[in-house]
Amino acid sequence: MFGFSLKKCFATAKTEYIKWICDARMIIFAVLLIFIYNFAIIPLLDNAELMGKPLNMLEPFVAIANSKMILLIIPLVFLTLIADFPKIDTNTLFYIVRVGRINWVVGQILKLVFMAITVITAVFIGAVVPMLGRGFWGSQWSEVAKDFVDTFPEMSGSFGVELLPANLYNQRPLLTLAVQSYVLLFAYLLVIGLLLLFFSLIRQKITGFILCGGVITAGAALCAINSRIMWATPMAHSIIWMHYTKYFREPIVSMEASVVYFVTVIFVLIVFCCVAITFFDYDNVTEIAM
Repeated sequence: MFGFSLKKCFATAKTEYIKWICDARMIIFAVLLIFIYNFAIIPLLDNAELMGKPLNMLEPFVAIANSKMILLIIPLVFLTLIADFPKIDTNTLFYIVRVGRINWVVGQILKLVFMAITVITAVFIGAVVPMLGRGFWGSQWSEVAKDFVDTFPEMSGSFGVELLPANLYNQRPLLTLAVQSYVLLFAYLLVIGLLLLFFSLIRQKITGFILCGGVITAGAALCAINSRIMWATPMAHSIIWMHYTKYFREPIVSMEASVVYFVTVIFVLIVFCCVAITFFDYDNVTEIAM
């Protein structure tokens, strides 16, 4: 009964995920999508209208996933949506006894994966849907992204231009950027969720929640001032254009280094969680509830 069972892991993840997706707090995510539309998509559409040229359908998502401001908001909203993760009460303890500790914690990690994918996919859909009938599909950057500043030099400092900096379109093909942006943002959210899971298992959930908020805000602040210390935070590694200089394909920090960073941090946190569950004390469960 206590051996590892992938079936039990997925059953645990499925049950917990359904409860999460039906939670009333999901309305917060709808507000996030409205904010993203007004903050990022409308400025890009305004630029396209000025030029009389269409945007690539993928460009708004790439802009969203590489915006310092939005990459402060999305993780904070994600943290709010998973604030009670993992939900541990008296009934949960009976469930842990039934499925086994390792199966339960792996199920929680799978649930976290599902939650992160749900949020990022919803952001992607929210970025693409407003472009239907206004953009084109393809792997090439639009003229709006590449030539807007040359056409309207007086608007070089506008927010719509800053959403798609030269560090993006001069460095990577658009399709590659879209995939990499999705994966790096997923890794960022996974790190936040694993931190919260680990501190919950050692009965320090409030501390873990505060730490997660600190990691997000500190990363945003350090990226805003372009401090070298920012590369110690997951936010810097998730913003692709910060890896490169403006015009030349000379990396400031290589993408490979960011992959190693995320793989290492995620692996270590998963190991910590698996170790913590073996020492999990069923007594005084209210101490870890939030």
